[in-house]
Amino acid sequence: MMSWRWLLWLIPLYLLALVVLAPARLLLLAVDEQRMPLQLSAVSGSLWQGTASVNTALPTGGELQLNGVQWQVNPWALMTGRALLTLDIPASNVLFGHAQLDVTSSTVQLNANLQGALQSAIQQLQLPVPITLAGNFELQIDDYQLHDWQSRKFCDTLSGQLTTRDTEMRLNQQWYPLGDYLTQLTCTAQNGIQAKIDDNNLVGLRLNALVNGNFAAPQVRVDGSLKPTLQTPKPVTDMLVFLGNPDAQGRYTFKW
Repeated sequence: MMSWRWLLWLIPLYLLALVVLAPARLLLLAVDEQRMPLQLSAVSGSLWQGTASVNTALPTGGELQLNGVQWQVNPWALMTGRALLTLDIPASNVLFGHAQLDVTSSTVQLNANLQGALQSAIQQLQLPVPITLAGNFELQIDDYQLHDWQSRKFCDTLSGQLTTRDTEMRLNQQWYPLGDYLTQLTCTAQNGIQAKIDDNNLVGLRLNALVNGNFAAPQVRVDGSLKPTLQTPKPVTDMLVFLGNPDAQGRYTFKW
């Protein structure tokens, strides 16, 4: 009789140990690449704490590759059917910093603070920037929500800002300072992403960029203009003639 009592105690402890010590490779079975546009590789550790490389295709045609991403899972959140993950992305990547993901079977919520070098990000992510730039950036995502992975849309809620600091532009083998810029990030009524820059900067840049459609068929549009200020380096001002003639307000417009 005593042995059966011990067995009844050992069975739940054994099952608990299986869950706690479950290898992180089981995540590969849980990720549905048809519903979630990302791939995992080099997975190690346990389900609760581990390391992996993450790869996802972007609407720009580039890829976001993050190696050595460390995660921790909150076990209490799993009791409510959620996976609450804290992510730590090392500085060896084009983006590095910290993020928190709240994921269910169909939805995701994200907040993050990520940093990196401007030119490296432009090259790897294939951003539509036709000039050579240097500087650093900080991406602060206060609230990102997507309610249905299967829809392949970009967002349902987005509040964030991208700050670029000590920006420089290369012309004729020389670097010229362009100052700092603040880009506001929001989600449109069409579930697209909008990025806006006001013209309170060294080159009078206004920018309105839209990414509509979905991950399978993105539609990207960029409208902007520049109006040189007294602080704009003269070689940068001289280059603006290649954009055509300025409008009545002295602004050089461009589209992509």
